[in-house]
Amino acid sequence: MLLATTACSTFEADPRYDEAGAADSLYVALTISLDRGGVTSRAATTPMGGEEGDGWEYGRDYENRLHDFSVFVLAGGADINSPAATTFAGRRYFSEDDVSRAVLTEHDTIPTETAYVYENKDVLTYDFTIPVVRRLTAPEAGTLRFIIVANMGDCTAEYTTLGQLRDAQPKQTWTPATKDGETPTRFVMTNENTFYYATGTGTIQDPLRLHVMLERMAARIDFDPTGATADGQSLRYDLKGGDDDQTLAHLYVDNMRVVNAAQPASYLIKRVATDLSGAGLTYLGDETPVPSGQPQTNWVIEPNTARKTADNTTNATLLSTLYGPTALTAVADDITKLTTPDVPLATDAPATLAYTNENTYSREATLSSYATGVCLRCRFEPLHDYYTAYDATTDALTKGTYTLGQTFTMVEVNDPALSEPRRLYFENETDAQAYAGNTPKKHFATVTTFTNGVCYYFLWLRHANNVDVIHDVMEFATVRNNIYRFRINSTSGPGTPTPDARHPEQLRARVYVKKWLLVEHPTILM
Repeated sequence: MLLATTACSTFEADPRYDEAGAADSLYVALTISLDRGGVTSRAATTPMGGEEGDGWEYGRDYENRLHDFSVFVLAGGADINSPAATTFAGRRYFSEDDVSRAVLTEHDTIPTETAYVYENKDVLTYDFTIPVVRRLTAPEAGTLRFIIVANMGDCTAEYTTLGQLRDAQPKQTWTPATKDGETPTRFVMTNENTFYYATGTGTIQDPLRLHVMLERMAARIDFDPTGATADGQSLRYDLKGGDDDQTLAHLYVDNMRVVNAAQPASYLIKRVATDLSGAGLTYLGDETPVPSGQPQTNWVIEPNTARKTADNTTNATLLSTLYGPTALTAVADDITKLTTPDVPLATDAPATLAYTNENTYSREATLSSYATGVCLRCRFEPLHDYYTAYDATTDALTKGTYTLGQTFTMVEVNDPALSEPRRLYFENETDAQAYAGNTPKKHFATVTTFTNGVCYYFLWLRHANNVDVIHDVMEFATVRNNIYRFRINSTSGPGTPTPDARHPEQLRARVYVKKWLLVEHPTILM
């Protein structure tokens, strides 16, 4: 993995931390950053998941901001996978006040978005000069490793051993907005990996140089409006088909809500295992040690993975919504709007629907209740195959023009000769039933009424595309520091008249997973 390096300059030590400038203090230049060697790209056809995902994307300013952080130092060759009883060689907290007094270097601006593709640019860096541990002799190369916990306040007194830090489960991994127009803040960040110094002697003039890569504990769920047209307070999709690619219907997307978002926070330090039981557990390990593009081979383990896998119980304390009828009625009654009443939906940029924590589970749990997804409340407008009457004697259909918002009844005729059912739309249910019941001339047909044209779709977020084995390792999941963005491509017909999570999906959408790229944070001379 390539390291993002910055120019490193030394400044006068803050007197509060200088310990009178003692000669036996060990100084470390700690660069908090994330790999900027990855190439950002447009959406992939199928989500790749894993460590790299479908390219990289910068976060927003409020998602990237460093408010405060705690530093934990491992020495003597200890690393993140050392025994739980391992103690820290040093612990130090940097407050928001400390961060605000930092000296800025490498000035530039946060990258801007162009067609959802972010270009890599240098961004703000900061410098601190702080002695971190007392030294008797300079440590050997490779014997120091740092663990950073950002935006969680001072936790240096709370965690005195490595095991305590690894097992910690923060109460929340971001601070939600409390008022309309505000943004969430204080996204908790911890190590993606650990790196050790290669140069330096540990003096204030020549500090040891280390790099630590951070990632957010939260995941983000976005809606990509590509292909939609703003229509009042809704987004309209033109559904086309036939040999002449004519518009057969319009789909109006009115509201969306994320369902089954993980409520409890995950472990402070990411866990990866070869089995859902936790076998072969490593901390800060890779999901995919195989070549990029191959199916996942490792599981990300969060605190409730084993529980969900073992008994598939539907526990409301684990997820925001579960499949039961009562919960889905609540979804229908309280589905989240994408916009305020007076502001049209944007069609030129993604909309963030929610942040969520890690949610991983077995194939069986995926099928039972635990997948994170999105419920869409839409209105369907048939432009073709709409009829106001049917004469069963002559088998004659009377064409009509549908008015958006009217109730209609759909007849799906399952003809083995066709690749998918033929759909006809009727002004009234009586004629629809008569048409469907004319069995001598009809194949098996189903009849569904849509009040006011309202229908619902469910879309489940995929973390990886495992083509050979359906619902294989980590296929449906949410994992920290990833953006799960979906785009509606088309639909073969209206969804369901009420939210029905188990109904076969008719909405064709593309989900793609991007690694959430942090802007480079401070070079800290400790």
